[in-house]
Amino acid sequence: MLAEMKLVGFKPTEGNSEVSQRAGFLLEEFRSRVYRSTDRMFCFLMIVQWFVGVAAAIWIAPYTWIGTQYQIHSHVLAAIFLGGIIVSLPIGLALFFPGRPLTRHTIAIAQMLFGALLIHLTGGRIETHFHIFGSLAFLAIYRDWKVLITATLVVSLDHVYRGLLDPLSIFGSADAGNWRWLEHFVWVMFIDVFLIAACLHGIREMRTIAFRQSELEDTQSKIEATVIERTSQLEHARLEAERAGRIKSEFLANMSHEIRTPMTAILGFADLLAETVGCPSSSQNHHEYLGTIRRNGEHLLQIINDILDVSKIEAGKLEVETIPLELTYVVNEVLALMRVRADAKSLCLEAIFDGEIPKTILSDPVRLRQILLNLVGNAIKFTKTGRVQMVISYIKQQRVVRFDVVDTGMGMSSDQVNNLFRAFVQADNTTTRQFGGSGLGLHISKQLAELLGGELQVTSTLGAGSTFSVSLPIGPWNDADLVALCEAQSAVASTRDSGQGSDAKPFKSISNAPLQGTKILFAEDGLDNQKLISHVLRKAGADVLIVDNGKLAIEQLTNDATLEGKFLDPLPFDLLLTDMQMPEMDGYSTARFLRNRGCTLPIVALTANAMSDDSSKCLESGCDDYTTKPIHREKLIELCLRWKTNKNRDFRNLDSWNEEKVC
Repeated sequence: MLAEMKLVGFKPTEGNSEVSQRAGFLLEEFRSRVYRSTDRMFCFLMIVQWFVGVAAAIWIAPYTWIGTQYQIHSHVLAAIFLGGIIVSLPIGLALFFPGRPLTRHTIAIAQMLFGALLIHLTGGRIETHFHIFGSLAFLAIYRDWKVLITATLVVSLDHVYRGLLDPLSIFGSADAGNWRWLEHFVWVMFIDVFLIAACLHGIREMRTIAFRQSELEDTQSKIEATVIERTSQLEHARLEAERAGRIKSEFLANMSHEIRTPMTAILGFADLLAETVGCPSSSQNHHEYLGTIRRNGEHLLQIINDILDVSKIEAGKLEVETIPLELTYVVNEVLALMRVRADAKSLCLEAIFDGEIPKTILSDPVRLRQILLNLVGNAIKFTKTGRVQMVISYIKQQRVVRFDVVDTGMGMSSDQVNNLFRAFVQADNTTTRQFGGSGLGLHISKQLAELLGGELQVTSTLGAGSTFSVSLPIGPWNDADLVALCEAQSAVASTRDSGQGSDAKPFKSISNAPLQGTKILFAEDGLDNQKLISHVLRKAGADVLIVDNGKLAIEQLTNDATLEGKFLDPLPFDLLLTDMQMPEMDGYSTARFLRNRGCTLPIVALTANAMSDDSSKCLESGCDDYTTKPIHREKLIELCLRWKTNKNRDFRNLDSWNEEKVC
């Protein structure tokens, strides 16, 4: 095979033997298909020629050998039996051994012998000699030049032998001359030259095709290998990114817990101290000092919340609601909360409604308020004199409501505007030193606006102020649901005149001892928080038993003070208040354990985590409700009061937890 490939110009590529070997295999495969198909063609042709030979013996041979008198000639028997002998072997080989060299050469010999028989049957007529040339052309279909050599030798020997001994049978004349066979031989060789050249050219084409296909397969295999490798790398990178994301989320959750837990104690005890300021023994500066502690604590807490929001946005875990909300209500809230800051700097803070606005839109009220608070707070921070205005308008064509926060502050250059929405970036270092801040508010606001389906843009002139514009879709509301300009303006004015937001508490006032007679089991590992929260609960009238972890809490509920014991009936407590991160047995494991054992004691989670899935994680573990640290005293008391009254309720399906979930 290799010798044949070299003969037709096949040169293996250096350094790529696999491609060359594959090309050789493909070339052999191509030629094998050609050999087999040509064998089948000659199998059919042999049968046709046999019948043609018999027909020639019946109709042509009598006239050729006898003359004008017609009678059945003895050559009919020769055509039938001799022709059958000639075609039987090649037909058998073509049927049972197709594609083999022996089959090809046998067919070549038989084809030339059948040509000699036809020439003999027709008395050497010149027309029949064309059968030889046609046969050579058919044999060239093999693209095997050696088959042509075999055929040429057979026809040459036949012409020499019969040309010398019986010229009438081959040339149609008894006096044809001793060298006429040579003329026929020269013509056959002339045809062979072109046919052999055609065979070699065909093989070269097949070789080129084989080599190109081999290269294509090699390239494809390399591409597939590269794709598999890249896919593996991408999958590894994805897993690493997910792992990094999990680590980051866990770190932030732990950071939140570690920071919020002491913040609970700082802010809580500041409130407790503030209650004693009115005592005669208290110093004049106590109120100012405690206000400083609380103000800075709340500022630190806001920074923590901003960092967590940025982390949730980057992780794609920040979820937004889509519920109906009243625009005037949100605007009132923002103005009420920001008015104290504006009044402290003698700034005019006002809302202006530019035309009719939708009464209700579909959006997230918490996130919309967060955006507007950030924008208005920034405007107040960077404005020394003048005013801050919130202009609300409705663009009917685009079905969006637009909030423009306009200030008369210091403004920004185009370079400062370009960097404005990047995380942890302010206008410049001078601004950071002069005004402070983490540089997260605007970054978060822009991301939140996009999550709500809108956008946040800014236009600013250095020294002349800035305008921050938030555009949000209103949802599938109809234009008929519009609030007239005077109604919206009067609603905001009434809020301003009533003085809402200065020190208003979001929770209703409660009696001095709303938890009187309530027995609370409190699981918390932090000593300061134990003191603070138990003080708040006891001051509200509750009976509080403090334990350091979930295991100790469960032991307080069983008859033998062990995890394996039966629960006391009735339970000695009305409610379990538990921190979620504790040593030995945390709040999640405690809730799962109790629910799996059939305990229906109400459980309120007390968590310092503030990630997006913390609330669902608490509820899924078996808790009834949750609140975050730092605690809000009124909210905590309300939660305890609510679940105390639901102690004997029909509990949710306990089958929703199973033993596999217990840590």
